[in-house]
Amino acid sequence: MESGGEEIAEIDIVAEKDGKKYAVEVKSGKTGLTAVRQVYANATLAGYTPLLICKKIDDAALEAAQRLGVEIMEISQDYILMEPEELESVVKRCMEEVMEEHGFIPYIRMGEEERRVIEAISKAESFEGAAEMAKMEEKEMERVIGNLSRNGILPRRSMSFRDLKRLSMVIMARDEIMAKLEKIEREMGEIKRILKN
Repeated sequence: MESGGEEIAEIDIVAEKDGKKYAVEVKSGKTGLTAVRQVYANATLAGYTPLLICKKIDDAALEAAQRLGVEIMEISQDYILMEPEELESVVKRCMEEVMEEHGFIPYIRMGEEERRVIEAISKAESFEGAAEMAKMEEKEMERVIGNLSRNGILPRRSMSFRDLKRLSMVIMARDEIMAKLEKIEREMGEIKRILKN
């Protein structure tokens, strides 16, 4: 980062989440006080929140980070030992979650039973409540959710009920919009047909 042509801070990554900007320092090994001071100083100069990503941090550095307000993200060494296929799976899963969170999920037409299940999940506070709302046994609900996953309407990974509910709400909102658009298209087609005659 420069000011008047002079470099005032060396930042590895500038990231943003929920409107908050981070000065990110990445360390490949075990991290100590020097790294904490470095990321704190650079972030302060830039006016960002300091974030330190490392494999491991010692106790003294962790205590200093807490006092200075430096956020710490420890990356498990397990990722380094993964096979490329396993790492690809982790990255895909992360991307899926980001896409879902922002509503970028494929639009696939649902059957009546599937729609009833998605609607029940979107309104209920628990899986049991959703099954009751859909007038189904829990095993039957699980079967339908399995079909929804196989058909690409829901992701092929396990989710908490909270995440499933959030995603179901997105699907229902989009389904409603698509139904309105289809109705408009039909009405426009009818108007065109009348005008031609």
